[in-house]
Amino acid sequence: MKHLLPSSGITLLKKLGAFALCTALAVFLFAACEDKGGTASNGGYDKVPEPIHFTYNIPVDVDPAIQQKLKSQGDIYQLNQVFNKYSWEAFVAIQWPRNGEGNPMPNFTDDGTPTWLGWKEAFQVYRADGRKPAPWGSPRTASGLNLPTNVLSDSDSRVILSSNTPTHPGNFNIADEVDQAFAGQLFDQNGNVVVYEVLMNEVEFDYIMGKSLYNINGQLNYSKKNDSLANFPKGNYEKDSLGAVEIKFAWKILEDTDFKERYFTDQGYIIGPDSTLVPKTLGMIGMHISQKTPTGKQWVWSTFEHVDNLDQNVIEKDGKTMLIPPTLRDPNCDICPANVDVTHNSRYYYKEDEHGPYWLVRTQIPNTTDSTDAKYYASSNVMKTQAMRMLPIPVRVEQINKTMQEYFKSVGSVWQYYELIDTQYPLNQDVPPAPNLSSNYILPESVTNKPGGDPNIPLMTNMTMETFFQKGNQAAGNLIENGSAKGEPRTIYGTESCMGCHSSAGIYSYVNDKGPQTSGQLSGDFSWLLQKAQWNQDSIPNNN
Repeated sequence: MKHLLPSSGITLLKKLGAFALCTALAVFLFAACEDKGGTASNGGYDKVPEPIHFTYNIPVDVDPAIQQKLKSQGDIYQLNQVFNKYSWEAFVAIQWPRNGEGNPMPNFTDDGTPTWLGWKEAFQVYRADGRKPAPWGSPRTASGLNLPTNVLSDSDSRVILSSNTPTHPGNFNIADEVDQAFAGQLFDQNGNVVVYEVLMNEVEFDYIMGKSLYNINGQLNYSKKNDSLANFPKGNYEKDSLGAVEIKFAWKILEDTDFKERYFTDQGYIIGPDSTLVPKTLGMIGMHISQKTPTGKQWVWSTFEHVDNLDQNVIEKDGKTMLIPPTLRDPNCDICPANVDVTHNSRYYYKEDEHGPYWLVRTQIPNTTDSTDAKYYASSNVMKTQAMRMLPIPVRVEQINKTMQEYFKSVGSVWQYYELIDTQYPLNQDVPPAPNLSSNYILPESVTNKPGGDPNIPLMTNMTMETFFQKGNQAAGNLIENGSAKGEPRTIYGTESCMGCHSSAGIYSYVNDKGPQTSGQLSGDFSWLLQKAQWNQDSIPNNN
């Protein structure tokens, strides 16, 4: 894997003009970064200055003193800009290339494997058999998933577990911790399913191991002693000590018709129709970064996407002007239904009648043998999700994206084709969640401050990972913790938020006298992965 495009594709840019966001304060903020690690050179180019501090060290937090100053001034706009800079710095550090020994390369533009490839995949930690994970840095040789040994030992390829909820219907015992959020499959415009994976840094891994939270047995023992609340490390800004970090990737299968040079690529294994694992070239189209920080016990959430996901882009190639169609949306089908989930507890069938083609989506009614049918207009007999963003990327984010993209383009980096969607963080981490029971709530706080912490923005989603949360107008009860549309039917506009959704994550404990169950809001410390723990199955031979 390389960070650079072929040299023939490099186009030098003229020196940037004044960055619109660089007020006197912003200039100070951008220049005040401490040099805590290696920095990237411009690879021989000096046309575009580095817009952020390039280092292989993930930032521990936004300087608490700067946060306090901007909050006291009421300058939340500039505070958001500082956090967006932090998000890009975290992105760069996590993608920083490393050599065969795992040491960071001198420059971000050097060849090497990205830092995150040395992190633990979720399925290695929350094993399907509940056994103790292998130590940090161990080869991927055991998972309890009954996957072929040669696949797990292939450290240069991603092991794609599933793209279906709850589990893939094939013969493999495939985990589902890396799917679309509470939904079914996302199909790209080639008809391929987008696939996912989740990884964690060493700080989070050590906490899970130290508390034996990798299986249900350990979580139950932990919850007896700790009032059922997980508490991942938050780091220490003064000591430059990093807290827990989780990342999630969305990968698109690249076909010959795709513009592969525009993607960060890797090799992966996809489950084929006959339940065999098929190697494929994958292109990264989405990335979440969630990090617990000293000033963010609700964690800080940074989310990125590929620029071709939803937008048409014009390029010059081989002396010709070419139009690149979006990979998750058909711009030529204005009447195609948007953000329709056809696979979650459902089956879909292509049909035609006297009025034209359509998809018949048959959904099973829970706890019954009955189902309901819905018809959706079909533009072809290939299933394609018509993804549509309900909330536009804010102008303030587009400005820093433009600066980052112009820099990456000047050094020939593939990251010029990626963009930050936004950053969500708590303005005051000590503010508790708003009342949110069906019989005890208040609008808008029960939606906008669902997780506590008084989030800087109430809604934030990634189109590759939360596609089917893009509903727009809906009952407020759908977005209230423990709420329901029946309990609060009045209509609001909403999608979802990282902090709001993850605040619902729980840890296994003995709830009342009902036996082991996941505890309520905040008990899982914003990590859904804890609920993927399984019972320790000591009777299963450790031969996979």
